[in-house]
Amino acid sequence: MPNSTESEKQLSAGWVTGKHVLVTGASSGIGREIVKQLNGICRKLSLVSRNTNSKLKELEEELRKAQESSKGNYRSAIATHCMDIRNIKEMQSLVKGIYEGGDQVDGFINCAGGSHVYGPIEAMEISDIEAILDTNAKAPILWLSLLLPYMKGNRYDSKESKRGHVLMLSSRSGERTLPKLSAYTVAKGAVEKLVEAMQKEYAQSRIVFTLVNPGSVNTAFTANWDESTRKAHNDESLTVTEAVEPILHAINARYATNKISYESVDQWLSEPGVLRDRTFGA
Repeated sequence: MPNSTESEKQLSAGWVTGKHVLVTGASSGIGREIVKQLNGICRKLSLVSRNTNSKLKELEEELRKAQESSKGNYRSAIATHCMDIRNIKEMQSLVKGIYEGGDQVDGFINCAGGSHVYGPIEAMEISDIEAILDTNAKAPILWLSLLLPYMKGNRYDSKESKRGHVLMLSSRSGERTLPKLSAYTVAKGAVEKLVEAMQKEYAQSRIVFTLVNPGSVNTAFTANWDESTRKAHNDESLTVTEAVEPILHAINARYATNKISYESVDQWLSEPGVLRDRTFGA
């Protein structure tokens, strides 16, 4: 695995250098690691998170300290936005403010998502189902409906081929159903179809859309699960550092990566790993 210096060199030689990248779910997990890797490479990083635990502020301070001791290409401007990604008015205000202020979003990476409930559909509250669908399926549609009318007019160097790049994190759960994560699986399946549609609608605008389907990753995703299931999940999971490698490669490439699907070898060997249904001895 490349060390941080090698990763910086690889990123600094590619498309993402000097770009403005907006990341949702930036304060933890995959989003946080992506931001750390892009720090000093991008011209600007806009970080979106609910920030209910002050992690967004902590991340901002960490990024600024890292820039002071780094030899990166840029002293990346850091803009933090504490907001609920289900709030359409806050989304509109952010996007409009960026473009009316003379800037643009070159790359959009949607990492926000998850399932706070792990259990059969009959045991889920309606409010839980609505929250999962709103966060994982509805919010991505709203983001793109607001961003794309602006992004298709982005200034860009014709030598770079891409005018912009959108990476939407879905999940291997969206490719094959999982027991006790039914609402989450449905929502992530919707993201897959959303990306497929956008690839067709915006091809002539030179905006690349990449669907990202990671398998299990050791993050706070499982924080509310029972201890034994959480441990089994995390034991077979990719690390966050491993999980972001294909994502960074895709946004940095000057060609179009349409879809990435990957998981740990341990999960792959017993697909779908510890989340397979044991109810009937499967």
